[in-house]
Order: sequence, then structure tokens, then C-alpha cells
Amino acid sequence: MKTPTLVVVIAIILATQSALAAIPDDVSGTRPGADGGPTEVVVGVYLIDVSQVDGADQSFTGDLFVVLSWKDPRLAGVFEKTERVPLDEVWNPRLQILNRRQISATFPEQAEVAPDGTVTSRQRYFGSFSSPLDLHDFPLDTQHFAIRMVVPGYGPDEVRMAPSPGQPAGAGRSESFSVPDWDLGAIDAHPEPYHIAAAGRDIAGYVINLDGRRHIGFWAGKALVSIMIIIAMSWVVFWVDPKYIAPRLSVAVTSMLTLIAYRFLLDGILPRLAYLTRMDYFLIGSTLLVFVTVLQVAVTTRAEDRGHHRRAQRINLHSRWLIPSMYLVLLGVCFLA
Repeated sequence: MKTPTLVVVIAIILATQSALAAIPDDVSGTRPGADGGPTEVVVGVYLIDVSQVDGADQSFTGDLFVVLSWKDPRLAGVFEKTERVPLDEVWNPRLQILNRRQISATFPEQAEVAPDGTVTSRQRYFGSFSSPLDLHDFPLDTQHFAIRMVVPGYGPDEVRMAPSPGQPAGAGRSESFSVPDWDLGAIDAHPEPYHIAAAGRDIAGYVINLDGRRHIGFWAGKALVSIMIIIAMSWVVFWVDPKYIAPRLSVAVTSMLTLIAYRFLLDGILPRLAYLTRMDYFLIGSTLLVFVTVLQVAVTTRAEDRGHHRRAQRINLHSRWLIPSMYLVLLGVCFLA
């Protein structure tokens, strides 16, 4: 290590030790103004990014910046200028994110103490947050995403959370997010106590809300168009003469198997739901229509074997408009109703 670098490190250590020595011993134990009403904690929130929404995991990945500020009269006049001290050396809300899955904190656990006793802590959180999703309307669904923060150990009458005056909606957000298949709207945040049913009490909290709509174009290109092509492929049998049994049966069965494979593919990106989504109804209806095509092949083949060639041709002719019409009705019911 070079001498100038060593000098800088020593200076930082001495400055930190000096700041810690000036802090009263009882500051970190009790909240400021414990005898004079609730302690106000001003919350500033900025949602930097949402990079993924995972339906199978019921979670979303976000990047969140949080600024907390409160006044501690016991620290007024301790420093002549704003000093940084370890966060656990002063009283702090010890903010917890209830619905976090796996998140990491970017900044060191420090606080800035101003000469007037104002304490400010800043932290950036990145990771996944749990979010129960209602997927009845998938892939036309609109979802509500939330990040719930609490101050453990303190009720609303002890710690009062207040939005930053510079954020009319209680929080801010980036103009655009990197999540590709969602359109996320305005952000809203406000103080909201969290009720602990087991203890029968409320604790101070702050909730950040964000609504989003899934891009249908993403699923139209990835799944719906492919499924529609498979369905249309099964209709080829209606234009093949009933006497050609093998190719007609091969097309119908191949369409059925391909559709089932698509169903397994979609199951991998959705949780195991106890209800059916719009996509489920669409896939079930499509599968039934392909099955009707297989039955049509069987019926016309039997008619052909019995020498009723004209009847088989007539069934083929009617199927050319009847089955596609049923498919259009299915599309309307599943995605327009």
C-alpha cells in the first residue's frame, strides 16, 4: 500500500472514531421524542427498474431506492457539519420489506447526521419481491404489484411514516422499465399500517403500489399465432378426398399431439393454478376442435368403406365452414368476452 493511500485510510478511521465518540450512549436504544408523541419518519422512494415478472414464481424483480429521514433532538449540536456514522450507532427505523424474496442492499449501512439532529439513511435494494397474481384473465390480465415496508416493533402511534414532500404520489419511478412483456403504469405510495393477526396489533408501515397490464402482442406472437396455425393445419383434412385415409389421419393426429406439446410448454411458465385461465379455455376448446376433426376423419372413412362416397364428400364440404366458424366463436368467447 502506498503511503498517501495509507494516510487517507487512517484519516477516515480517525474521523469515524471521532464521530462515534461524540454520539451519546443512549441514542441507539430508544426512539427520539418517545415521551412527546410519535416519531415522524419521512419516506422517499424511487423505483429505478422492474426487469421481470415471473408468473410461475408469483414474483417480480425490481430495483428500489429508499431514503429515510427523521429528526433526533439528542443529536442536535453534536456535529458542526454533516457526518456519516454507522447506522446501528443511532436510532433508526430498521426498515424491513415484508414481501421480499431474495434482495441485496447496495449501499453500506450508514446514516448522515446533520448539525440540527436530522438523520438521513439511504439504501438501494435489488432483487425479487413476492406478488400474488390473479391469472383468471391471462394473457389479457391486469395485475397489482406492491412492495410493503414496515418498522418492526413500533405501532402507528409510535412511528408515523410520512411521504416525502417532493413526491406528490408518495414515490417516483423511471420513465421506462426494462421488463419486455408488461406495460407498468403510475406509481403510488402511502403510509399503511400492517396488521399482525397473531399479535392482534398494527405496526407502522409504508406501501408502494404499481399496476401493470400484460402485452397481448408478446403472447400473440409467441403462442396464439402458433396455436392458430396448428388448428388451421388440421383443417387440411377437409380438402383431401376421404378415400385417402392415411394422410388425413396423420395430419389430424399430428395436430393433436403438437397442441398437447404446446400446452405443456405454457404450463412451465404459469403456477399450478386451482382455476382455469382464458388461455386454458382457449387450449381446451382448440383441443376439442382438433378432436372433432379426428372424429370427422373416422366418420368419413367409415362412410367411404361402406361405399357412401357422396355422403363422405358432403361431410367434408360442410366441415370446411362449420369447424372454422366454431373456432371463430371460441376466439371471441375466450379473448373478447
